[in-house]
Amino acid sequence: MSNEVILQGEEMYEKIKMLKQVQVDNNSWLLFYIDEANGEKWAKEFPESEYHGGGLPQLRMLEYFPWEQTHI
Repeated sequence: MSNEVILQGEEMYEKIKMLKQVQVDNNSWLLFYIDEANGEKWAKEFPESEYHGGGLPQLRMLEYFPWEQTHI
């Protein structure tokens, strides 16, 4: 069972308005955001890469950004 949070459509666009973009990965088409109010980390991604333009985007909550150490 997964507790992964994924937002799409209007819900995604409303959430993005509350986030600060912190990094763009041009190789993987990922945009990384942080919610400065509560520290949530998010990635806007295009999971259907086989479709023109990467398909419909989605916003996925992350535990860590890829550049952060996940353990010490």
